[in-house]
Amino acid sequence: MIVSHFQIIQNIDCRFSDTADIADFFVDNHWEKLPASWQVTFQNIDPQVLGDIILGKHSNYILPLSFLALIKTVQTYSLPRQSINKFESIKKPENLYDSCSGHPRLKNLYLKHVKLKKRHEVSLMAEIVHQATLQTKCNAVVDFGSGLGHLVRLLAYKYDLYAAGIECQSQLTQDARKHDLQLEYTAKKYLSAESGLKLRRPIHFDMTLNNINQLDNLELPDTIKDYGLIGLHPCGDLGPLLLKHFVNSSRVKFICVVGCCYMKLTCDCIDRGYPMSRYLTGLDSGLSYASREIACHAIEVYCDRLRKGNYEDLKIHAYRAALERILVEHDPKLRHAPVRSIKHFNTMTFQRYCTLAVEKLEIPLPVCADTWSRGEADLQHWRRVVTVYTLRLLLAPLVETVILLDRVLFVIENGLTCNIYPVFDPKISPRNHIIVARRA
Repeated sequence: MIVSHFQIIQNIDCRFSDTADIADFFVDNHWEKLPASWQVTFQNIDPQVLGDIILGKHSNYILPLSFLALIKTVQTYSLPRQSINKFESIKKPENLYDSCSGHPRLKNLYLKHVKLKKRHEVSLMAEIVHQATLQTKCNAVVDFGSGLGHLVRLLAYKYDLYAAGIECQSQLTQDARKHDLQLEYTAKKYLSAESGLKLRRPIHFDMTLNNINQLDNLELPDTIKDYGLIGLHPCGDLGPLLLKHFVNSSRVKFICVVGCCYMKLTCDCIDRGYPMSRYLTGLDSGLSYASREIACHAIEVYCDRLRKGNYEDLKIHAYRAALERILVEHDPKLRHAPVRSIKHFNTMTFQRYCTLAVEKLEIPLPVCADTWSRGEADLQHWRRVVTVYTLRLLLAPLVETVILLDRVLFVIENGLTCNIYPVFDPKISPRNHIIVARRA
């Protein structure tokens, strides 16, 4: 089955490989890269209708069979993204009233300093980690990339686990310790003196993780001899590194990890982040940077914006692409120059936008009236720019599926139990699949 994934991705990548950077839309004439029948169908399509089509809603448009086949194929071969309710809250005994987990005045204590997206992720992740600790009879966890410590704080104080957080930014570690003390200060107002003394404060370490040897030599307290490994959106190669440590270390009883930043994966060295499994390593399994980058985007949120008509700000892609053509024709060395991002672009002329965008580059803009006339003409094709970007986004769930299944296969090939679940709401947290693996 996974061979079919690659065949589909490679076939589509051949068609869209030159459309990876939306800034090159006019320079490389991306529109002409589409099949002729697609050009006819989509040349004047309303973005709202396009959003409906991508999400499988009814449309009165007569669509090319090749396009319909693409949509169906991607849906068939991609992992389900709709969040499941498999992990329900475990009821707490009534005698836990005198605790952080049972006292009604403390139920929202863990949400302080936590943004809405993070609340959603941390609450569900903590529930899954808690179940894994019960199944493996392991009462300790180590969280890599712990940030401000929201997850380990929840696991320590609410679920009574020994918890350690590893974070490379020392300021975040310091702030995490302050949040722990603030929580304990509030909790002790409502708990008995005896319960207040039993609170398990998480440990926070400053550490930049570069290789698996650091994990093997990690100095943890005696209360965390054996532990579960957790990672909530570890960036790039960090996710694969945690999976390798889980496979190699008998001390790690389980792992719960959610991927992120696939474009930062290394793919061409021994300690690569992709591919990981022996099976995929033996295939022609390469994924371009463009494919891995597009897999990080939120297709549900993006299509919802199209369907609701909230696509005015997407016109900025056309502005940037029109400016790119001007820059490249002025000097080919200026291709992909780091121009400045401009807000409220729709309240100014195209020439004013260009002036502000290249201000720090000290580039003299052309004065020829024909150049600006063509730029204005390019902007009239903003729907085409949005359409091509949207069509590339179609591939995102399929590419992510390949990367995630590679990780699952890696664990299974090493004789361990592994599953993957869509837990988070994809509209809130687009990277919503959690890999859960256990050591028997």
